[in-house]
Amino acid sequence: MNATEARKKRSSSTLVERTRRDRNRATRIGRLVTEASIEHTLQQIMEIEDVSAAELAKRVKSKPPQISRDLHGGLSKARVSRLATLAGALGYDFIPMFIPRDDLEKRRALLDVTRDVLFKPHTRKRSRQEKASA
Repeated sequence: MNATEARKKRSSSTLVERTRRDRNRATRIGRLVTEASIEHTLQQIMEIEDVSAAELAKRVKSKPPQISRDLHGGLSKARVSRLATLAGALGYDFIPMFIPRDDLEKRRALLDVTRDVLFKPHTRKRSRQEKASA
């Protein structure tokens, strides 16, 4: 049985189609994809470091519209050198890495350490919103 025959047998729908029909599941997957995006991570770091898009543009000798494009989907196709430049301008290193798929324990440990290093509240600077409300 090929893929087309299998799809017909289970009511002519693909996994993507079935997922989109389940609103809760689609919302959860969308949120996870957003949180995992390099753009989202960069925006979080910018907030932690209290750096605006205009300031980041100055630091990397770029124009603000380019930073805006980067933050709205452009980084998913960016070169590693671009990501390293942006990270460096924020005082971070960009480290591309390979994460083992089959060893869930090591995978979770690595992701937990990464989250702790980047986003733990007591080790980071206050964001603009936190400063404004203080």
